[in-house]
Amino acid sequence: MSHVLPLVVNLAMTPWIIHGLGPARYSVFLLISAIVMFIGQLDGGISRSSLRFFTLYAGRDDRITTTRLLISASVALIGATLVMCALVLPFTDEMLRFFRVSDDLFPEARLIVFVTVPFTAFLLVRNLYSSVVLARQRFAVMAMAKLVGYAVYMTGTVITVIMGWGLYGIAAALVAQGLALGVVSVPAGLRYLDRRGVGFVSRGEFIEFASYAWRVQVTSLVSFFTSQKDQLAAGRLLSAQASGPFGQGTSFATQLSFMPQNALAPIQALTGQRVGRMGAEAAAPAIDDVQRMWVKAVTGWSVVGAPAAYFGVQAWLPDSYAQAGIVSALLIFGNLFWLMTIVSVTWALTLGHSGIEMRGHLIELVANVLFSLALFPVFGMIGVVLGTTLGRVVLAAVVTWETRRRLPVRLRWFGRDVPILAAVIGFAASVGMGELVSPFLPRGALGLLGAGISAILPMLLFFALAFRPSELKAGWRLLRSR
Repeated sequence: MSHVLPLVVNLAMTPWIIHGLGPARYSVFLLISAIVMFIGQLDGGISRSSLRFFTLYAGRDDRITTTRLLISASVALIGATLVMCALVLPFTDEMLRFFRVSDDLFPEARLIVFVTVPFTAFLLVRNLYSSVVLARQRFAVMAMAKLVGYAVYMTGTVITVIMGWGLYGIAAALVAQGLALGVVSVPAGLRYLDRRGVGFVSRGEFIEFASYAWRVQVTSLVSFFTSQKDQLAAGRLLSAQASGPFGQGTSFATQLSFMPQNALAPIQALTGQRVGRMGAEAAAPAIDDVQRMWVKAVTGWSVVGAPAAYFGVQAWLPDSYAQAGIVSALLIFGNLFWLMTIVSVTWALTLGHSGIEMRGHLIELVANVLFSLALFPVFGMIGVVLGTTLGRVVLAAVVTWETRRRLPVRLRWFGRDVPILAAVIGFAASVGMGELVSPFLPRGALGLLGAGISAILPMLLFFALAFRPSELKAGWRLLRSR
C-alpha cells in the first residue's frame, strides 16, 4: 500500500502538475531531481551496505554493534555531504548552463539545488534509521512513514501549483517530506539501539565494512547513471526544458518496475536473517523457492506492463510528451532483465560478494554507452534509450556468469525459472488489448487507468499459465515467516 497509493495519486496528478508548472519548468525539475539524487548516491556505499550489516546483526539480535555502526555511519555521511556541498554548490551556475536551463527558470533552478543538496545529509542519516527498522522486518512502520511523507509532499505540491510558487514551492515540499519521514522512522529505529553501543566501530569492523562498501558505492553510481543516462543525455543534447519526455518516460518505467520491489525488503531481510541464523547452505533452498516465484512474477509484470505503458502513457501525458510512451515501454523491457537478477544479487551481497554486482553494472555501463553511440545516429534519442535496454540484457548475462563462478553456495540459475510460453502469450494479449482500446482512451489520468484496466485480463492469463496455486501460497507463507 505504501508504494501503490502514492503511485496511483502521482499518476492521477502528474498531467495537472505539468499543466500547472508548465512543461518546461516541470522538465527542469525532473532533470535537477536526477542530478540531486546522483549527488545523494555519493555516500561511499554506506547506506546500502548498512542495511546488509543491520540485517545480519538483527539475525543475532546484536543491538550494541548495530548502534556503533549507525553512529559511525551517521558521522561519515554528514562529513561526505559537507564535502559534496563544498564541491558542488560553488559551481551550480556552470552546471545549470551545461544543461541549457533557460534564463527565466535559472533562479528557481539554482534555489532548488542550494536547498536540496545540503538537505541530503539529513535524508541519508534518516535512511540509516529506516534500515534498522527494515532489518527487524517492521515493514508496517516504514509503510506508514512513506505514506505520511508522500501526503506532505503532495499537499505542498498542490499548494505550490495553485499559488504559482514554481520550483520555490517544490523545494519547500521536498524538505517537508523528508522531515515528515524522519518523524516516524527515527523514533522507530531508536527502539533497536542500545546505549552500551554508543561509540564508533572497531578497526576490524571498519575494515570489513569499508571493503564491502566501496564496491557497493561503485555499483550504486554506475547503476544510477545507467538508469538516468537517457534524461541527462536529453538535457544536454536537447535542453533541460526539452528533456521532459525522456525524464517522465524514465520515471514512469522506474515506478512501474519498482512496484514488484515491495517484496524486496522482506526478501533481503529474510535472506540476511536466515544466513545469519543457520548459514548459507541451510538457507539456500528457501531462497531458491523465493527466486523462482520472483522471476515468474516480474516476468509477467513486465511483458504485460510494457505494452500497456506504451498505450497508456501516450493517452496520459500532453502531446508534447508523446515520446514518453515508447521510452517507458523500452525501459520496462530492459528493467525486466535487471529485476530477474535481484534475488541472486541479494544472495551474493548477503554472502559478502559485492564485487559481483559492481562488475555487472560496470560492464553494463560500457555496453550501454557503446550501444547508444551506435544507435543514436540511426534512431536519435530513442536509440540512446534502446542502448539502455540492451545494456540491461548484458547485465543479466554478466550476473549469471559471475554468480556461477564465484559464489561458494549458489542458487539455482534464475533463467531456468522464466515461463517463456506464458510470457509470449501474455505479451501478445497485452498488445492486442492495447490496440483494441487505444482509440477509445480518454486523455489524462483516465486514459492511463483505462490502459491499465485493459491489461488485467492478459495479466491474469499469464499468472494462470505460469503459477500453480500451491506456489503462491508457499511464497506468501515464506515471506511472512521470521
